[in-house]
Amino acid sequence: MPAVMRYLAASLAASIFGLSLAAVPALADSSAPTAAVAPPTDRQVSVAIDALRGVLNVMVDHAALTAAQRDAVTDAARRADWDGYSIERLGDVLGVLVRNGVISARQRDAILDGVRHARNTVFRLAAALEDLTPRVISTAQRDAIVDALHRADWDGFSMDRLSAILAALVDKGVITSHQRDAILDDMRR
Repeated sequence: MPAVMRYLAASLAASIFGLSLAAVPALADSSAPTAAVAPPTDRQVSVAIDALRGVLNVMVDHAALTAAQRDAVTDAARRADWDGYSIERLGDVLGVLVRNGVISARQRDAILDGVRHARNTVFRLAAALEDLTPRVISTAQRDAIVDALHRADWDGFSMDRLSAILAALVDKGVITSHQRDAILDDMRR
């Protein structure tokens, strides 16, 4: 994976799942020695919980969870200070809810799949931006897109919301509608 793509993917993941930007070098080079991990900041936990809530809201909309279950999952993740980084840790947090009968094992698996899907979407977007820069979009436009996603706290899950964020950039003249379509088409491949 090219260095710029690793940076974009890690940067977007940091925004969406509350990763510490200090973890970016570790993501970029898996052979690098790992340092002691600092406890997550309130901002990291807040962003991670917001992203998780986005996944859970989709599940509630599709009747895969009740609103009460969504709230219980959100509360459990917040109490555990889940930082958005470890899906395994989220699985452990959800395991307690399964044992207590709050959610089913099937719902736990669906939540974890939703979080994984959101991460995959982030990495597909990073790959699309890398592929299209500088051929279709400039480096400055790519940076403006990443900045807009950070400011909008895009959940990494909703393609509709991504499309709306890109449409706002078209309205502001930052990118063209052709460039927006190229980004979305590249992500769908």
